[in-house]
Amino acid sequence: MSVTLMLPLSAPLGVGRIVAVDEDSRTMRIRDLTTGVAYRVPGSVLPEFGALPWRGRVEACTVIATEEGVVTELVLDAVPVPGSAAPSGSAVALEGASLAAAAAKAQAAVWGGTDRPPQEEPERFW
Repeated sequence: MSVTLMLPLSAPLGVGRIVAVDEDSRTMRIRDLTTGVAYRVPGSVLPEFGALPWRGRVEACTVIATEEGVVTELVLDAVPVPGSAAPSGSAVALEGASLAAAAAKAQAAVWGGTDRPPQEEPERFW
């Protein structure tokens, strides 16, 4: 599950970094967990994340200079938060994959001939 954020500030984050998103006094705080650098953004400019805290791995980061100022486009992929009850995007994908594998096994059993008894070999005469 990828989320794209458009931040009204310069926030160059390296691809692969893990960032934490949480709320701090009516502002959203995006914190690089490797370096500890935190960016504070008004909550109204970010999409709804659901339950906070939220973590994501940086998939892409583009800093754009516009006439109005600097904008950072940040693409994050959800990673599980330790102690969080909410499933991550990868957990949901794995659950869907296991359901698909079970359905494929059921179809193979129906169409694969496993329900037919094996044919007996005729007697051999020498």
